[in-house]
Amino acid sequence: METDVLWAALAISAIVVFVFYILASYWQRLLRQQSFTIRRLSERVQYLEEMGDPEFRRRLGEATPLPLEQVFTFSFRLDDRFWREGVHASEEDQKFIHEYGSFVGSVKLERWRSHTVVTITEVLPDRKTTGWQTRTLNFYSDPAKATDAVTLWELALSRPGVSAEKPPSLDLVLRANAMELRGHLAPSGVRAGNGRHTARNRDDVAFFRVPLDRAQLAEFRSQDPLTKEANGAENEREEGAVAPSAPVSWQAFYSDCDEDLGIEWQLRLCDLTQKSEWERWGILEPNDLPISARYR
Repeated sequence: METDVLWAALAISAIVVFVFYILASYWQRLLRQQSFTIRRLSERVQYLEEMGDPEFRRRLGEATPLPLEQVFTFSFRLDDRFWREGVHASEEDQKFIHEYGSFVGSVKLERWRSHTVVTITEVLPDRKTTGWQTRTLNFYSDPAKATDAVTLWELALSRPGVSAEKPPSLDLVLRANAMELRGHLAPSGVRAGNGRHTARNRDDVAFFRVPLDRAQLAEFRSQDPLTKEANGAENEREEGAVAPSAPVSWQAFYSDCDEDLGIEWQLRLCDLTQKSEWERWGILEPNDLPISARYR
């Protein structure tokens, strides 16, 4: 009898110990999980506090790839009137220019948040067999400094003389928010195109200034001839076609022509800062946009 009671007590004691062991293991595991969760929350709070640190933001900004904001494609044309009346080049000078000078075919501007990547495509003189050459440069401009500029192209207008004085020249200059064609000419008989700025000494002439800002470019807005040709071909294929579709809000074409001076320029813009908004909402511009930059 006593032996049975002893075995029963031992069995009960074993069961109690086993239950306590299970409970202790459970609570230990629960406390470990809670400790890990608290540690993770503390790390996240620390990360959030570090994100508010200006130094951390600066390092993060330096490590983050900068987005491409706008792409401009620019070209211009100078006819015989410009060489005769704009820069007053003699026949000998014109012959020198066409034999030894390179001419701009196109200029592509890729405007990133931090800088502008410029790609200049030039037509080489006839005496060279390569025909074309492409140059690329990076332009880091400071908006607070209006004098920041880089010369993209330079053309000598006459043969160098025996003196050390630099011969007259044409320069295509890129500034922070504009592109200019400037002439450094002899002071006699020089005039600027379209009444634009001329230096006091009359030897530094701005023949045109193309702004690189959408608001300032509005007066030069015109229909893209490539789009016009594509729509015309489509209308010929489809009988009774309706008016061509409106241009998308993130693409635009600008142009200007001064027939008196013999200068014509064209500019295409892809504004990638507006593209995401257009793709999201499908925003279109009206067909009857005012066009104030028609050829005169």
